[in-house]
Amino acid sequence: MPNPAVLQQAVDRYRALAADGNIAVAVSLQNAAYTLCVLTGTRTVEEALTAADRLCSRATASGSTHRRTLTLTSTSPLGSSGETASGERELVA
Repeated sequence: MPNPAVLQQAVDRYRALAADGNIAVAVSLQNAAYTLCVLTGTRTVEEALTAADRLCSRATASGSTHRRTLTLTSTSPLGSSGETASGERELVA
């Protein structure tokens, strides 16, 4: 079962992109639809939205909405001298 907060973010992103109607966001909209389908285990975006609404409502009703913070540390090369830069990014789920 997907984390309700992550699922809600995916739903919100899909709906915002779908409402835009701009052809330039078509790829982003397809990616958002795919993410929803993967998270919900469905094959169509309509099924995914229905499942997501049901799962998020169930999680809210049971009071199981919680937040987790993950800290990701990455190291990437900066130049030919072999220097590296480290950065941290927090993800809230």
